[in-house]
Amino acid sequence: MNNRSHQSPLQLGETAWREIDLSAIASNYRAIRAAIGPNTKIIACLKQDAYGCGAEEVACLLSAAGVDAFGVVSIADALAVRKAAPRKPILMYPGIGPDAIELVRELDLTISISGEEDLRGWLSTGVPLKIFVKVDLGFWRAGVAPSGLRRLIDLCTSQANIVVEGLYAHLSEFGQAGASAQEQVARLTPLLEGLEATGQRPAKVMVSSSESLLRHPEFDMDAVDPGALLFGLTGACAGRRALPIRPALSAIKARIVALKTSDHSMGAPPDLPGYHGAMRLAVLGIGWGHGVPRHPGAEAAVLVRGRRAPVIPPVHLEHLRADVTDIPEAELGDEAILLGAAGAERITLQDLASAWDTDETGAACGLRENLQRIHLGE
Repeated sequence: MNNRSHQSPLQLGETAWREIDLSAIASNYRAIRAAIGPNTKIIACLKQDAYGCGAEEVACLLSAAGVDAFGVVSIADALAVRKAAPRKPILMYPGIGPDAIELVRELDLTISISGEEDLRGWLSTGVPLKIFVKVDLGFWRAGVAPSGLRRLIDLCTSQANIVVEGLYAHLSEFGQAGASAQEQVARLTPLLEGLEATGQRPAKVMVSSSESLLRHPEFDMDAVDPGALLFGLTGACAGRRALPIRPALSAIKARIVALKTSDHSMGAPPDLPGYHGAMRLAVLGIGWGHGVPRHPGAEAAVLVRGRRAPVIPPVHLEHLRADVTDIPEAELGDEAILLGAAGAERITLQDLASAWDTDETGAACGLRENLQRIHLGE
């Protein structure tokens, strides 16, 4: 692990940072494992640098906890996971192509195949491959259409240098605008029965990621690939499974880097929401360059010394303003909490997502790499 993740913000000289509760990720993993039982594999989805929590650190944690495999999208995440988990299988979701074949070999990756053209490209490398075939049951994204699945499986199994390790789909998120989960899985069931009859059914069939795990326990099948659920990014998603899930992103903090009371010599206050004469202004060392939206909602606030201070527009690349007129004890260098608790006050991830006009996953994954991570609770 990166030793920087164990140092305090003061040691690092940071003006802003996020705190990742690794114990929450471990607890969420155990809750998923207990819910699905020992016979269903867990392929931990660590895309987007483990949803902003750090792919290497999370892979190390989950590997030690006994996770069966990992799923990633980018080569950067594959490199981080392989460093932390030298012997765990890594499934590459659609995204890379045959030009990455040397890294596929070096990192021992399992690739996704979404169609015949995709397959031909990889076969042109002449390299032995481990693959999962992806089928599109109504997500309208990557994956072969159900009508082409049997032919694609036939082509894959006819190749001596290909091992078909699994078959997977992701169920759509269109709600009322798309087919139900049951309708989507019903498109796959007869195809699986046909493959079973000819001895071509892959050993691992997977359709459930985070939302399906909560809503449809009947679709656990051979494997599941939770992502958001592992990191406590479930929002208001309720289901037949009630799991004790908590967010891994536990805090976003910044220091007050400037503090002053407005003065008439500065001119009249800008004609913008929140500005007023004689206001006491705190400037925080965080901005849209760290992933804060440029135009957060009117309810956006930070906690200073356990009290709420409204965020004042606009947000800048490296700074944002807060009105601390009602917090006279605020001092230069104080921590301001964008996410987290102080005393009896708390800004939850749902609060933050609402103020930032996104959802919990959008808030967590929208943070930039330059917002230092502090890993806690290992």
